[in-house]
Amino acid sequence: MTGGTLDPVRRHIDGANRHDADAFAAPFAVNATNHGRPVGREGLRRVGQNLWAAFPDIHFEIETTVVQGDIAMCEMTMTGTHLGSPEMRVLGGFLVGVRPTGRAVKQHQMHLFRIVAGEITEHRAVRDDLGLMEQLGLMEANAPPEEDISRGGSDASTRQMQPGRT
Repeated sequence: MTGGTLDPVRRHIDGANRHDADAFAAPFAVNATNHGRPVGREGLRRVGQNLWAAFPDIHFEIETTVVQGDIAMCEMTMTGTHLGSPEMRVLGGFLVGVRPTGRAVKQHQMHLFRIVAGEITEHRAVRDDLGLMEQLGLMEANAPPEEDISRGGSDASTRQMQPGRT
Protein backbone atom coordinates (compact mmCIF):
# COMPACT_ATOMS: atom_id res chain seq x y z
CA MET A 1 0.00 0.00 0.00
CA THR A 2 1.03 3.60 -0.37
CA GLY A 3 0.81 6.75 1.73
CA GLY A 4 -2.98 6.30 1.73
CA THR A 5 -2.50 3.67 4.42
CA LEU A 6 -1.39 6.44 6.75
CA ASP A 7 -4.50 8.57 6.19
CA PRO A 8 -6.65 6.87 8.89
CA VAL A 9 -3.70 6.95 11.31
CA ARG A 10 -3.15 10.66 10.71
CA ARG A 11 -6.87 11.35 11.21
CA HIS A 12 -6.78 9.36 14.47
CA ILE A 13 -3.76 11.28 15.80
CA ASP A 14 -5.25 14.58 14.65
CA GLY A 15 -8.41 13.72 16.61
CA ALA A 16 -6.26 12.91 19.65
CA ASN A 17 -4.48 16.25 19.44
CA ARG A 18 -7.77 18.16 19.03
CA HIS A 19 -9.34 16.17 21.90
CA ASP A 20 -12.21 15.27 19.61
CA ALA A 21 -13.57 11.86 20.66
CA ASP A 22 -15.53 11.36 17.44
CA ALA A 23 -12.55 12.19 15.20
CA PHE A 24 -10.27 10.07 17.44
CA ALA A 25 -12.50 7.00 16.97
CA ALA A 26 -13.87 7.53 13.43
CA PRO A 27 -10.91 5.94 11.56
CA PHE A 28 -11.44 2.64 13.42
CA ALA A 29 -13.60 -0.20 12.13
CA VAL A 30 -16.70 -1.03 14.17
CA ASN A 31 -15.06 -4.33 15.19
CA ALA A 32 -11.55 -2.92 15.81
CA THR A 33 -9.25 -4.30 18.47
CA ASN A 34 -6.98 -2.37 20.82
CA HIS A 35 -4.15 -4.45 22.30
CA GLY A 36 -5.98 -7.60 21.24
CA ARG A 37 -9.27 -6.67 22.92
CA PRO A 38 -12.37 -5.88 20.86
CA VAL A 39 -13.29 -2.25 21.53
CA GLY A 40 -14.82 -0.80 18.39
CA ARG A 41 -15.37 2.90 17.93
CA GLU A 42 -17.24 3.44 21.19
CA GLY A 43 -14.43 1.85 23.16
CA LEU A 44 -11.91 4.05 21.37
CA ARG A 45 -13.97 7.14 22.20
CA ARG A 46 -13.71 6.18 25.87
CA VAL A 47 -9.95 5.64 25.54
CA GLY A 48 -9.55 9.16 24.16
CA GLN A 49 -11.76 10.70 26.84
CA ASN A 50 -9.73 8.98 29.56
CA LEU A 51 -6.41 10.07 28.05
CA TRP A 52 -7.65 13.67 28.03
CA ALA A 53 -8.95 13.34 31.60
CA ALA A 54 -5.47 12.37 32.78
CA PHE A 55 -3.53 14.75 30.52
CA PRO A 56 -5.75 17.66 29.40
CA ASP A 57 -2.94 19.07 27.25
CA ILE A 58 -1.84 15.72 25.76
CA HIS A 59 -0.18 15.93 22.37
CA PHE A 60 1.19 13.27 20.02
CA GLU A 61 3.93 14.00 17.51
CA ILE A 62 4.59 11.42 14.81
CA GLU A 63 8.36 11.13 14.37
CA THR A 64 8.76 8.20 11.96
CA THR A 65 6.38 6.08 9.92
CA VAL A 66 6.89 2.76 8.15
CA VAL A 67 4.26 1.15 5.94
CA GLN A 68 4.41 -2.44 4.79
CA GLY A 69 1.35 -4.01 3.24
CA ASP A 70 -1.64 -3.32 5.48
CA ILE A 71 0.54 -2.37 8.48
CA ALA A 72 1.49 1.18 9.46
CA MET A 73 4.02 1.61 12.27
CA CYS A 74 4.57 4.99 13.86
CA GLU A 75 7.20 6.16 16.30
CA MET A 76 5.63 8.95 18.35
CA THR A 77 6.37 11.27 21.21
CA MET A 78 3.57 11.94 23.68
CA THR A 79 3.73 15.04 25.87
CA GLY A 80 1.32 16.29 28.49
CA THR A 81 0.76 17.40 32.06
CA HIS A 82 -0.75 14.98 34.58
CA LEU A 83 -3.73 16.99 35.88
CA GLY A 84 -6.44 14.35 36.23
CA SER A 85 -7.21 10.71 36.85
CA PRO A 86 -8.64 8.35 34.20
CA GLU A 87 -11.55 6.06 35.03
CA MET A 88 -10.32 3.24 32.79
CA ARG A 89 -6.99 1.57 32.17
CA VAL A 90 -5.10 3.69 29.63
CA LEU A 91 -1.33 4.01 29.24
CA GLY A 92 -0.69 0.71 30.96
CA GLY A 93 -3.45 1.15 33.54
CA PHE A 94 -1.28 2.40 36.40
CA LEU A 95 -2.91 5.86 36.55
CA VAL A 96 -6.37 4.71 37.67
CA GLY A 97 -6.89 6.10 41.17
CA VAL A 98 -3.62 8.06 41.16
CA ARG A 99 -3.96 11.65 42.29
CA PRO A 100 -2.79 14.19 39.71
CA THR A 101 0.87 15.08 40.14
CA GLY A 102 0.88 18.26 38.07
CA ARG A 103 4.07 17.04 36.39
CA ALA A 104 4.87 17.43 32.71
CA VAL A 105 5.82 14.22 30.91
CA LYS A 106 7.39 13.14 27.63
CA GLN A 107 7.05 9.53 26.52
CA HIS A 108 8.34 7.73 23.44
CA GLN A 109 5.93 5.24 21.91
CA MET A 110 5.70 2.80 19.00
CA HIS A 111 2.26 2.15 17.51
CA LEU A 112 1.20 -0.56 15.08
CA PHE A 113 -1.98 -0.09 13.08
CA ARG A 114 -3.52 -2.63 10.69
CA ILE A 115 -5.49 -0.88 7.94
CA VAL A 116 -8.16 -2.76 5.97
CA ALA A 117 -10.40 -1.02 3.43
CA GLY A 118 -9.33 2.40 4.73
CA GLU A 119 -10.16 1.65 8.40
CA ILE A 120 -7.98 0.80 11.37
CA THR A 121 -8.90 -2.75 12.37
CA GLU A 122 -6.14 -3.33 14.92
CA HIS A 123 -3.98 -1.16 17.17
CA ARG A 124 -1.12 -2.10 19.46
CA ALA A 125 1.46 0.08 21.17
CA VAL A 126 4.73 -0.26 23.03
CA ARG A 127 5.47 2.55 25.46
CA ASP A 128 8.05 3.40 28.09
CA ASP A 129 5.59 3.10 30.98
CA LEU A 130 8.36 2.75 33.59
CA GLY A 131 9.90 5.99 32.37
CA LEU A 132 6.48 7.66 32.56
CA MET A 133 6.02 6.41 36.14
CA GLU A 134 9.45 7.82 37.04
CA GLN A 135 8.60 11.20 35.49
CA LEU A 136 5.38 11.31 37.51
CA GLY A 137 7.25 10.47 40.72
CA LEU A 138 5.33 7.20 41.13
CA MET A 139 8.51 5.14 41.33
CA GLU A 140 12.10 5.91 42.08
CA ALA A 141 14.44 6.03 39.13
CA ASN A 142 17.23 3.48 39.30
CA ALA A 143 20.70 4.94 39.33
CA PRO A 144 22.86 3.80 36.41
CA PRO A 145 25.41 1.14 37.32
CA GLU A 146 28.90 2.43 38.13
CA GLU A 147 30.28 0.31 35.35
CA ASP A 148 28.26 -0.06 32.17
CA ILE A 149 28.28 -3.82 31.64
CA SER A 150 26.72 -3.43 28.20
CA ARG A 151 29.99 -1.85 27.06
CA GLY A 152 32.24 -4.75 28.08
CA GLY A 153 32.71 -4.10 31.77
CA SER A 154 34.27 -6.58 34.17
CA ASP A 155 31.01 -8.16 35.31
CA ALA A 156 31.08 -11.95 34.94
CA SER A 157 28.05 -11.88 32.65
CA THR A 158 30.07 -10.05 29.98
CA ARG A 159 33.09 -12.38 29.92
CA GLN A 160 33.53 -14.66 26.95
CA MET A 161 33.29 -18.35 27.65
CA GLN A 162 36.50 -20.25 26.96
CA PRO A 163 36.31 -23.70 25.34
CA GLY A 164 36.90 -26.46 27.88
CA ARG A 165 36.35 -24.19 30.89
CA THR A 166 33.34 -24.16 33.15
